[in-house]
Order: sequence, then structure tokens, then C-alpha cells
Amino acid sequence: MLKSDPRIMNSLEELISSIKNSEIYRNYEEASEAVSREPGLQERIDEYRRNNFLIQQNNEGGELLRKLEAFELETAAFRLEPLVDKYLCAERDFVKLKQDIDNRMLSELAFSIPSGF
Repeated sequence: MLKSDPRIMNSLEELISSIKNSEIYRNYEEASEAVSREPGLQERIDEYRRNNFLIQQNNEGGELLRKLEAFELETAAFRLEPLVDKYLCAERDFVKLKQDIDNRMLSELAFSIPSGF
């Protein structure tokens, strides 16, 4: 479907190029490459991210806050590792950029999304 409209394809290619040339994406790529050079580190980061995600998806209210506080205490030393912190911050910034782009597109285009999604 996308390939049937060359104007959209060209604009998309320009957007991708802009993102790849952004400081946010370059920081993420640099951090990702540094992590990949440390054996087992990506797996440890993935486990941290997975556990954080599961806590946020399976809890709410006061229970969520308690479990997040406990998780932060358990993982504080891991987060203090400079390479881990750099990677997670760069990843957060890149994800935020992507969310901002998605949100801007949805706000500018007439597209109805049911509440709760």
C-alpha cells in the first residue's frame, strides 16, 4: 500500500533520514554499539526492561508504586553502571521521539481511536 504513493514514500524516506541523522538517534546507536561489545550486557538490560514492563503492566495504583520502588532499589546498582545508564537514557529519548512523531501524526490526521487504546 505504501509503495503505491511515491510522494508518501519520498516523505517517509526523508523522515527516516532525518531521524537517523538526529542527535537522539546517533546517541542511541552509539550506546547500543557500546553495549553490544560487552558480553552478556544486552541480555541483562533486556531482562531489566522486561521486568520493569511486567511490573507496570500487571499492577496499578499503590501496588504499582510499591513494586516500582522495590524494583528500583533492587536494580539501583545495575542502573548506576555508566554504560547501562547511557543506553537506557538514549533508548528512552529515542522512544519518546517516536511517540512524539506518532502522536503528532495522529493529531493532524482524522483517525478515530477508541478510548483505552
